[in-house]
Amino acid sequence: MLEKILNNFSLNSLKVLAGSDSLKFFEETLNISPDYYESNSQITLLIQAILNSNPITIFLNTVSRNYFIDRMHKNDISYVIEKINGKRSEIINSEHYNAIKEFCNNNRNLSIFLDSINCQGSDLPLNYSNSDLIQDSARSEYIAFKSIKPKYGLYPYQVEISEKTYYSLETGSNNRAVIHLPTGAGKTRTAMHIICRHLMTQKNALVLWLANSDILCEQAAEEFEEAWSFLGNREILQGRFYKSNDFSLDSINSGFVVGGLQKLHSRYTLLSNSSASSFDRKLTLVVFDEAHKALASTYKELVDRFLEFSPQAKLIGLTATPGRIYKDDKPELEPANKALAQMFGNNKITMDVSPLQPMDYLIDNHYLAKPHFIELKYDDSDLYENLSANDVTETELMSRLGVSKNRNSIIIQTILNETKKNKAKIIVFACDIEHARNIAFSLCCLGIKAASVDSKYTSQQEKESIIHQYKYGDLSVLVNCEMLTTGFDAPETNVAIIARPTQSLVLYLQMIGRALRGNTDQSPKSANIYTVLDEISDFNNVNLAFKHWNEMWTELEPTNK
Repeated sequence: MLEKILNNFSLNSLKVLAGSDSLKFFEETLNISPDYYESNSQITLLIQAILNSNPITIFLNTVSRNYFIDRMHKNDISYVIEKINGKRSEIINSEHYNAIKEFCNNNRNLSIFLDSINCQGSDLPLNYSNSDLIQDSARSEYIAFKSIKPKYGLYPYQVEISEKTYYSLETGSNNRAVIHLPTGAGKTRTAMHIICRHLMTQKNALVLWLANSDILCEQAAEEFEEAWSFLGNREILQGRFYKSNDFSLDSINSGFVVGGLQKLHSRYTLLSNSSASSFDRKLTLVVFDEAHKALASTYKELVDRFLEFSPQAKLIGLTATPGRIYKDDKPELEPANKALAQMFGNNKITMDVSPLQPMDYLIDNHYLAKPHFIELKYDDSDLYENLSANDVTETELMSRLGVSKNRNSIIIQTILNETKKNKAKIIVFACDIEHARNIAFSLCCLGIKAASVDSKYTSQQEKESIIHQYKYGDLSVLVNCEMLTTGFDAPETNVAIIARPTQSLVLYLQMIGRALRGNTDQSPKSANIYTVLDEISDFNNVNLAFKHWNEMWTELEPTNK
């Protein structure tokens, strides 16, 4: 039905819905000639692009939804009214159009409208859970030995890290440490075991989890709720102090609080440095997610404050990259890296799997996917037309890279090959927002299910819908600009395309990490990591990347228990 409705739209209307700039990008990048439209009209092409994207996003936005409804044919309006009310209106006027627009202003009615036009993926994201399967096969009345798997268990290397951290902080002289594990290796799950153990064994324990984004905060809150439901020994309070959530921190005497760093900073700017609230004095454990960001002045002030007013509190950092600056020779000489190490007591807890390197161990045992690094080379002559040396900002450079025909052609061709030959699930990191939107549009024109998410045009509801379709639906390609480097977990992803240049080891590892998460059943998995060569690729050896900052840290030795 949706395709039938779109077929009645004018060419200009379809361009507005699909994006006229994206159509121009598609035509120029792939050198589309007028002859192409003899067998593929622009209208057909645009309709295909809309249907291959996540079309529900048109209807989640009020402006684009009303634009769509205003351009529906009267017969289609009559059909929709009949589907909704069971009565057909023979004469359609502006009141009917306005009534439908008004009808769609709440989610329940919007879902009914989307069902009436057969819009695929019209359901909102659902929480999936595996139902218990009951096997009817004959079994012995008594079983002498039975292997029982924990509901919230750890892998062996995670057990070791959990034990080392707990005993080092709780019974040893070290009250600060950072847990160093690669992206996808289970830092959060490992930390939750430590936290739950701390809460169970200490009377009136109060744990504060710090994160710099709402996505990371919500993931931590949900993870703790799951962990405590299996590991906990009593009912406990959990606080969410981020987004619009607001409550008196001083009212909490014990439990688990997830705090957004920006929201906490706003709260404490109202208090003097010497003025402490009762909450500040009750903390027994502070956990800093993405610990490599802890040196940011406002974040460090918060941590220093909590540890000053709660001298009994322990500090744990979690990171895949225990440093802020990359240097080829002596990273420990960089002041920022040295300061970060000192903040966490120069104590790093990581895997002991010698003689293997941690990355080799995780890959060989299928905890992580085996990466294959592939360089994408292109003719970059079109980048330097009318470009004066040393006269371009980073933003301008990203914009120029984003419209390079030769560069975009190889990116799009690579995606086509992966989706058609290997049926891959692909995440693309684009240069800027327009680049992300244009790539997604071009893929949709070519028959690939693709969508983009960004901080400018994508609402939270649209983002959740798109990510849901990528994880559980038929969306093959997810394009983004600096939105999914952290707080995004989709083990189905087996291809990452780094289509934006970076000199940040931290950012590079975060991007490739989106495709390195292993299968939940530990079955073998490989991942293709494509890096567009705009510069020398320094980080194609994940072992070297993982151990890059080792000289700054002292590995914590196992504690005899």
